[in-house]
Amino acid sequence: MTQNTSGSVNISAKEPIAIIGIGCCFPGNANSPEAFWKLLRDGVDAIAEVPEDRWNLNNFYDPEGTKPDKIRTRWGGFVDKIDEFDAEFFGISPREASSMDPQQRLLLEVAWEALEDGGQVPENLASSKTGVFIGIYSSNYLNIQLSVSDRPLATY
Repeated sequence: MTQNTSGSVNISAKEPIAIIGIGCCFPGNANSPEAFWKLLRDGVDAIAEVPEDRWNLNNFYDPEGTKPDKIRTRWGGFVDKIDEFDAEFFGISPREASSMDPQQRLLLEVAWEALEDGGQVPENLASSKTGVFIGIYSSNYLNIQLSVSDRPLATY
């Protein structure tokens, strides 16, 4: 994609793209491209019952799905070690890290893994023609933090 002199974008232009690194974090302890491929190849079902250390499932589960603020499943895709975020490594205070969305913490870790996988030195990327493309879901953690209830903040 290029931009011409009039400021419009020319999407028909072809520019080379090189994927030089990858990082991932999937349920089923698939925390590398190789582990993810093995999970897929072996047909592993990475869906599991809500782990006890995540939340008390019985407080939120309604098998009929008719009660407000309840879930109707006991299962999900859960990633491991979300409580092992190294805030200091990323220059984040422990207090700030404890209020960050767990997905944001995982994003930082996986982006760093992709840089390492590609043999990239982050300091050398400033002002370079480098892009980072990210796939992520849901942003409901803020809603959980802001909701008025008797639930304590999750300490993932």
